[in-house]
Amino acid sequence: MGPGSEATVLVLVAKGILRLLSWLPAGGPWWLANKLAPLWMRLSPTKRNTTYRNLERCFPEMSAEDRDALARESFVHYVATVLEAGHNWYWPVEKIMGRCESFPGMDLIEDGLKRGKGVLVLVPHFGAWEYLGVHMQRFPDIGILYKPPADPRMDQALSERRSRAGGHTFPANAKGVRALFSHLREGHGVGVLPDQDPSGGHGRFVPFFGVPALTGVLVPRIARRTGCDIVFGAAERLPGGRFRVHMIPADPAIADEDLDVALAALNRGVEQVIEIDPPQYLWSYKRFKSRPEGEPRFYT
Repeated sequence: MGPGSEATVLVLVAKGILRLLSWLPAGGPWWLANKLAPLWMRLSPTKRNTTYRNLERCFPEMSAEDRDALARESFVHYVATVLEAGHNWYWPVEKIMGRCESFPGMDLIEDGLKRGKGVLVLVPHFGAWEYLGVHMQRFPDIGILYKPPADPRMDQALSERRSRAGGHTFPANAKGVRALFSHLREGHGVGVLPDQDPSGGHGRFVPFFGVPALTGVLVPRIARRTGCDIVFGAAERLPGGRFRVHMIPADPAIADEDLDVALAALNRGVEQVIEIDPPQYLWSYKRFKSRPEGEPRFYT
């Protein structure tokens, strides 16, 4: 079996697992995550240690006991995100959208789209961000910027599932970013993950919970060049397989000509989303992997 055949088999296996997960009832992923998270935490030393290191630096005033409780709860949300993938891939879109209990701030998007300025929705790794990607397709022609997987077969499958309600997907490369700019200038909405560690040369170090974090410069550049409205979006996970979608207006400083000022406003917005319910953030992500020159490694 050649590399291409092996990749095809892996894609088929992944789809099969997601199909099985789609058979879980609405509250199934959350219930199962509570059962599996302690085991996953024990079997994932790297993610466990990353979580504790992040919390230690971001919440130095918090007691060790409280940080431990926060870490354990965050793993439940992490596992729930994985288990919810079957619903997000295979449930009818109307059924997924029906799990939304309320949508505070929806008018921020509706008003921006009516004005024809375009709306940039910044979606941190908080709560059910994949669910939010599906739910946002209630707005016509919404676009999503995403990092494509290495395997083109999985990329095609991922793009098809994420856009099945009429949205558009833009890969995070030069061609995709150009398409994103055009989409916004035409007055449409676009969703972007703003809290990833960017590749070299595409970010600056600004505080995130008081810790220097390499932060991508794309969002401020989009803000200045398009004049679009900018909001932060989050899908707060609720018991019983339900969600509450939040839209929070961004600080106007996010479009400041001074990149350091703009990026600091960007990270403050991410912090504001996390404050909705801190355990729902993806603390197992190596957000501080890149360090300023001369500073020691953050994770060991």
